[in-house]
Amino acid sequence: MQKRQKQLLAILAIVAVVFTVAVFLIPFPKGSIFWIAYAAELIALGLQIPFFKAAFDNAEELKSKVLGFPVFRVGYLYLGIQTAVSLALFALGFVPGFPVWLAALACLLVLAGGLICGISADIAHEEIAKAETVQKPDTALMQSLRTRSAVLVNRTEDAQLRKALESLAENFRFSDPVSSPIIAAQEAALEEAFDSLEKCISDPEAAKKQRNIVAQRLAERNTACSQNKHQV
Repeated sequence: MQKRQKQLLAILAIVAVVFTVAVFLIPFPKGSIFWIAYAAELIALGLQIPFFKAAFDNAEELKSKVLGFPVFRVGYLYLGIQTAVSLALFALGFVPGFPVWLAALACLLVLAGGLICGISADIAHEEIAKAETVQKPDTALMQSLRTRSAVLVNRTEDAQLRKALESLAENFRFSDPVSSPIIAAQEAALEEAFDSLEKCISDPEAAKKQRNIVAQRLAERNTACSQNKHQV
């Protein structure tokens, strides 16, 4: 069990003990209304565990933890409302003839409201997390090629080749870094051409020709990338 879950259990246990001791020390009438309100409070305390797990289980990144707070907030708001209702019902136990069914209905409505709000918040949490994952741009390949093209400039002493490589590095620098499955073929061809350029960098004439091929592949990739965005 994770440390934070143990801490939550400890807090809930302390609250349950303090609440129990307090309501039994106070001379509330121990009739049906009392036991309904007391049971409802214990249920609310116990449900904090699934609320907490729904909010923060498998949330390793900061964004996932932040998205989980609305779910956790529903949990403690439900507990707070139920506590207020339970205390009110304890006091109403002094009222002769107060309907037991009304006490049960009040607790049931609070429970139903808490569960519905909690489930709704959890669904929203999951959908937002999925959307964030889907929309997260993939820039790994182009960022890598940017770095490699900048490094490649310093691997030759040939002035003409160096100038051509600097221009190529600039082209990489100002290219759209976001990849997508639709332009996978163009990016694969680009990466293959760049690999060949790195291998022949010690041969200036061969490297100049291969540099032009890389520039052509990069232009093809950027055109496909632009067309894909216009279609979307």
